[in-house]
Amino acid sequence: MTDCIPNRPLVVESPRGLYHWARIFNRLQRNFFVEPLTLRREKQIEDFIHLNGYTRVKFKTDTDVFTNITDVVRCERSNQAELTVITDQKFSRYPCAAMIEQIKSQLDRCAQLYLCLNRHYINIDNSYHDPALDQEFNRAISQWLKQQLCDYDVVDLSLDYLDHGDSFTWAIPDRHFFIRKI
Repeated sequence: MTDCIPNRPLVVESPRGLYHWARIFNRLQRNFFVEPLTLRREKQIEDFIHLNGYTRVKFKTDTDVFTNITDVVRCERSNQAELTVITDQKFSRYPCAAMIEQIKSQLDRCAQLYLCLNRHYINIDNSYHDPALDQEFNRAISQWLKQQLCDYDVVDLSLDYLDHGDSFTWAIPDRHFFIRKI
């Protein structure tokens, strides 16, 4: 047993930096690969912005994504933008009623929203129940948003797949919606 103990002093470093890991989580994940790569979801959003001709975008993120988008103006406030993109994981943690209010409030500031939600956080407090929604959770999320935002155009742009933890959903959440005022 004593052969396993190294002959150097044990150093315990402060875990303080661990609390800020989310800001660089995308980079940490990419460091597992030698070759350069682009996240599918990040590319999906970049393509959406470019193909739809948006030139002024407000990004609300909690990690280091969209650093390669250089041909759009990054707006400081949503009311200055043509499109707001939200990938911040905290948004998915709102209780369902508060999430709908936040979406409506956001759409009052910018009429077009690309919203990414983490399906693992939606209804995390178990406060919302509607047995009429589909039993398949991803379809239920889409049905719920369309039902709650009936005065808005809600388009589900998500990719359906089984999540085994290898899809980088912590850099950009997996459920993608384009929402705009009708």
